[in-house]
Amino acid sequence: MTIISKTKFLEFKSSKAPSGKDWYYVRRCNDTNNHDSAVVITTLVKIDNEYNFLLFRTNRPPITSENKAKYCLESPAGLIGDIDCNESMLECAKKELLEETGLKAQKIYTELINCSTSAGLSSETLSYTTAIVDDYTLSQEPINDGGIIVERYFVKASEILSHLQAINQKEISIAAATVCGIFYALNRLNSL
Repeated sequence: MTIISKTKFLEFKSSKAPSGKDWYYVRRCNDTNNHDSAVVITTLVKIDNEYNFLLFRTNRPPITSENKAKYCLESPAGLIGDIDCNESMLECAKKELLEETGLKAQKIYTELINCSTSAGLSSETLSYTTAIVDDYTLSQEPINDGGIIVERYFVKASEILSHLQAINQKEISIAAATVCGIFYALNRLNSL
């Protein structure tokens, strides 16, 4: 494999495909560690004795620059080991949830590890967790992540599928990672 170009967070690389031709892809990297994975924290918050999904409306330059949508619908997420190279996936999930939402989970379940985001384009993998928040009291003010997080809002778990179907996808693109996380969280919710 050959590194064609590198920034602090991404490498553009080439490798040989089974056909022998060059295959180009990106790798998420960080100068402080060897992790190239992220964790998605699908968050269920109990409000008035009913679980609600906590969702973000975000402003993602790759989506907006290419006129795919004005915003993206996402869940809390973060790079594993972006600050502490010894950080575990669950430690990262707790840290990112607190940073991005101001909330502390009473329970965090591991749902899926090492799921490819786009195997033909990137070597990045995601791990999925479901965070259960029974105490909706902010522990700290959440960050806006450099202007990426535009809005935080809740959708009742019982209404999440109709909410996703009703979204105007030219207005808001739905992140595949969020859909996958919702699938696992709904399954988890049935076992609580």
